[in-house]
Amino acid sequence: MLTGLGLGACAPRVTAPVPAPVIEDRGLPRAVAVYLADPLEGYAQEIDPTRADELRVAHRALVRESDVAGARDAAAGLLDIDAALPPAHVLAAQADFAEGLHRAVVDRLLPVGDRLPTYVAGQLLLGRAAEELGDVALAYAAYRAIGTRQPLALQRLGELHPRAVEILAHRLQEGLRTGKLDEAQKNLDLLQSWAPSELATLEGARSVAVAKGDEVAELAAVQLLAARRPADREILERRVELELAVGDPSQGLQIAQGLAAEHPDDAAAARLLDAARYRWRLSMLPQAVQDVAAHPDLDRADFAVLLYWLVPDVRYARPSAGRIATDVLDHPRQEEIVRVVNLGLMDVDATLHHFSPSAPLRRSGALRVLLRTLASFGEGLSCLDGAAAQSSVCAGALGCDLLLSDEECRPGEALSGGAAVELIRRTLKLLGAS
Repeated sequence: MLTGLGLGACAPRVTAPVPAPVIEDRGLPRAVAVYLADPLEGYAQEIDPTRADELRVAHRALVRESDVAGARDAAAGLLDIDAALPPAHVLAAQADFAEGLHRAVVDRLLPVGDRLPTYVAGQLLLGRAAEELGDVALAYAAYRAIGTRQPLALQRLGELHPRAVEILAHRLQEGLRTGKLDEAQKNLDLLQSWAPSELATLEGARSVAVAKGDEVAELAAVQLLAARRPADREILERRVELELAVGDPSQGLQIAQGLAAEHPDDAAAARLLDAARYRWRLSMLPQAVQDVAAHPDLDRADFAVLLYWLVPDVRYARPSAGRIATDVLDHPRQEEIVRVVNLGLMDVDATLHHFSPSAPLRRSGALRVLLRTLASFGEGLSCLDGAAAQSSVCAGALGCDLLLSDEECRPGEALSGGAAVELIRRTLKLLGAS
């Protein structure tokens, strides 16, 4: 018993464990804090060391202690001294961001980003605030400006890229739909910077070029699209047309030959090949003639030049009568003008004997000359004998397939070199020389 009591007295007491002290985390949530970089990160300009210390102390208290008020006070004090100090604006924007005031952040930091596009602390926060507001394009632009300098910005850049490209492509098309070409071009410029080789960019570039009537730019886009979609016949056919018009005619001919070989029974492919051969021959003519074919608006002398060089019957025929045009004796295209005048294809004023070489050429005048060319050199062309041919120039041209529709006539409008070349091609086809 005593022994037992002694042993019991020596047994250790069992006490309740002391709970560990609770350390309250008073800092900002990580999802917020990761976008609040040191306000001096990426800031390349000189700053007073005292002000730099104030910024860092206030920033640290904001992130670690959620001291929004302290950050606001520090930013306000610094801005009272220098209202344009970018790091102070960043600190103020960080306080706004901590309280979820994303619009205020964007409004404050946009001017800072415009002035200092590689300023990491500003662009990182601007990008995240723009994301919170749903402005993916702005967020992407901000992140992209610092993507090579800031790992989180680079990560967000990759995640936002597909959506940013989609949004810009939509804005581009909307600009075209509403006739706002400047807006469309602005979005295209961004696409070409952000995603130069993506289909959305190439298709957008083509759409803008078509809207502007810029065939050179359209050809550049179509060439890239053709490389990405080599089996797309529409793209290939358009490339042929553009190569022939403003690019490399021999390349256009080569593509047309490939299409015709691939589709031997296709009438459209055959017509395209005929046009390509014709345009390729045009590219072999003197440069001065090619320059005329590129004029946006032809005068009477220009059309005489094209008729002379593109229609072999005109160039090699012997005129049966001589007509005098006194105003072309010193004209640089005298030979071509005299030939078409003496063949009776183009008129000279009967009283003054003037050809008026610099007078604008109207579509009706060109069609009249081409109908005379058919009458002079064509054999068995029944389209010239009908009543329609005698009723009007438009009806005669339509009846002979010089025009594809009534709407194409537009008799009072000027005629471009490209349109004239095409009308002469149709004339040559009727003459059996295309």
